[in-house]
Formats: sequence, C-alpha cells, structure tokens
Amino acid sequence: MLRLLLLILLVMLAASGCDRPTERAVLVGNSWIGAAPIFSAAATHSEILPNQLQPVMLVSDISVLRMLSNDAAVGAFVSLDNALGLNTMTQGGYCVAMVIDRSFGADAIVAREGWRDNPEEHIRAGLEDSTLARYVLSQWMKVNEIAPERVSAQVLVPSEHLSAWAEKEIDLVVTYQPFVARLQQRGGHVIFDSRNTELKITDVLVINKQRWPELAPAVRTFREQSWPRIMTLLEQRQAEFWQALQALTELGDAELQAGLAGVEFIPAAEQEKALERLLQEEIPKVIEHLIQSNVYEQVYPLNRCEQLSEVAE
Repeated sequence: MLRLLLLILLVMLAASGCDRPTERAVLVGNSWIGAAPIFSAAATHSEILPNQLQPVMLVSDISVLRMLSNDAAVGAFVSLDNALGLNTMTQGGYCVAMVIDRSFGADAIVAREGWRDNPEEHIRAGLEDSTLARYVLSQWMKVNEIAPERVSAQVLVPSEHLSAWAEKEIDLVVTYQPFVARLQQRGGHVIFDSRNTELKITDVLVINKQRWPELAPAVRTFREQSWPRIMTLLEQRQAEFWQALQALTELGDAELQAGLAGVEFIPAAEQEKALERLLQEEIPKVIEHLIQSNVYEQVYPLNRCEQLSEVAE
C-alpha cells in the first residue's frame, strides 16, 4: 500500500511539473540512489523542505533534460559530467549550488548472467544517453584494454534493461544504484564500478541562473537546514522515511543498505570545502577529460551560484 501511495504521489508531482511552475520551483533528478533520500523526505517529511521548492523524481536522464529544456524545472540533482554537459548545451545557463554526494561503487557495469568476455566476439552495451554513462564505459574499456571497435552502445532507459537482457540484445548494462542491485537480482554480475574510475563521480545541485536570485534563500535553507535533517532521517532509518526509500528504490532492506554503502553523502558542514574543491579541482579535470575525449570542443565551466549574488551586489 505504501509503495502504491508513493507512486501515485510521484506521478502527481511529475504531472504538476509538466507546465512552467508558478508557485513552487521544481527540482528534478533521476532514480539515482544518492538523490532518493531527498525524494523520500519530500514524500514523508515535506515539512522539513522549504515551501518554495518541490523535488520530483523522474525515470531517466532523458526525462530530466526534457523537464529542464521546457522550463518545467528550475534545477536538477545530476552528476558533474552531466551538469557540465547541460551547462554547455545552454551556453552557461546554470550554476552549482550544492555538492550532494560522491559515488564509490554505486555506478557500475553489470554483465548479464552467463556472459564472459571473449576477445573474438563483439560486445553490446546498453546505457542511458548521458555523458557519465559513456565515461564509465570508456573507463572499463581502458582498464581492460578493449578496443573501441569491439564495443557498440545502445541507448536504453532503466525500464528497458530487463527486456533487452531477456532478448539477449545486449551483454552489458552501464547503470547506477538502485538498478545495479535490481539487475543482480536477475543474475547479473558487476564487472566494473566507480571505485575504479580515474575521475571522482560527484553529484551536484544545479540551478538555472535566471531563477537563482529569487530562489537563493530557499536553496540555502535546503542546503543548510533541510539537508542535515534528511541525513539524520537516513542515518537513523526513521521508519516511515526508510519504508518510502525502499519503495522508491524497489530494494529490500539488505540491498538498500548495500547500495547506499557505495555513496558518500556530503554533510552540510562540509559544503563550503566541497564546493571549493569542486570548483578548483574537480571541474577543471572533468572539463579536460570531456575535451580530450571529443565529447565537446568547448565546455562551459560551472560557477558557484553565490558568485552571482556577489556580482549583483
């Protein structure tokens, strides 16, 4: 019953975001386990969130980009790679407001049951149409010295994983928790994860620059007050919150704990340090990788949202 109610709630939230928001500013994210606590809190403890903000969980990166592109959302919880891609596509339309987490194993490549690499055979990989997914795949190929001509990529949203496996259309799935655990339930085995990537996989909250001035107080409240309370609910496994988290991820207790173990959440008290590190170290490295990998000829770097406020003052 709880799962049904949550699904109904999420559908209603998503539907309400299909038009330009008027009263509440919509913040979207995919089903990444690192953002799931935010959506769980929105469903069970909405009083701890600023009234002006409305987190909405979507099914895929494609859905996230669609909501942002039609102005149905003002910001998103996304990986740094995807955030820089979004900022580049909009010619610098976003700023970074918060560092959510870092992935240490929660992004992975899962092989279908019975698959083993044969140097004489072609490899078919399914992945979302995202910069991060392609990076994880390229890292696996580099570590295992797999020639690019041996691998073909097919765009798949998470809901298509199992059917593609059943029809043996793909050999590997490049994905993230909770979908890693769901594929393991169906016999899949992890052959590579984000503990082995050269660059840290970091997830951030980005905000549309044009909307930042009006949203700044609410976003700061979320970062400094709501986020610590969400982390407390997670650490204490508050019953209603934890049940909602299980429903959102469709994972059992042990699987959920294992999935969360691959995520390092960044506390509110460490945000200043994390943001400085992001701007000074991580963003330049990711930009360099994106250009060297011919993903983009030029990448628009993300600036911190507070810098916009300083300029305005």
